[in-house]
Amino acid sequence: MAPFWLAQLPHHRDVALAREYLRHRVSGAQRGWAHALPFAAESGGPAGLALHLALAHSLSYDRQGERDAAVDTLLVLAARGQPKTGLLGRQLGEMLRAERIEANRMTASLRTAAETGAYATVWSVLETVLPHLLRDPVVRSTGALLALGVDCASHCAAKGAIPEVTTAAARTGSSQPVKNARLLRDALGWAAARALPSPPLPSARRGEEVSLVRSGVT
Repeated sequence: MAPFWLAQLPHHRDVALAREYLRHRVSGAQRGWAHALPFAAESGGPAGLALHLALAHSLSYDRQGERDAAVDTLLVLAARGQPKTGLLGRQLGEMLRAERIEANRMTASLRTAAETGAYATVWSVLETVLPHLLRDPVVRSTGALLALGVDCASHCAAKGAIPEVTTAAARTGSSQPVKNARLLRDALGWAAARALPSPPLPSARRGEEVSLVRSGVT
């Protein structure tokens, strides 16, 4: 029924999904709704909460065809400049922490999207997901997502420290999350930033110091 409602409401895809997809998703009455998501991505209207929530669930479904449809949806939204990566990242982070979705399947779906060319989009999602997962207690599935983050950040030249990643990288031990957090921290430019020389003193300040030395004041 979802394609029918998307055809009837071509500029209200979020309304159509809220009416049909989420109602059946919550009740568990039917499966196969993920196949309608690419139609929603190609429709008009706001890409809002219902679309991103449906996408977040579908990225981890146990059927490969449904996960492929979710990946296609993310790629279409990315090509159109429409994904709200912060919203999707928050939804995924909350679901993973609550163990409401399967982490390995979701990670594999995001990796497929990235390797298709959407490295920057997937990185924007991970920027929001990772802080949710790295807070104590650290979610067990975080290591694989950190590894994906390293690949995405390297491909799209992402820079800028993420405090939770830096904190995780500073922990002792050699667990997968700690090792991958260090790799991601370095990929984001932490090591290079630490190696930068101190900036020179402003010219006025240097003049003051010279005057003090000449006058014998230390």
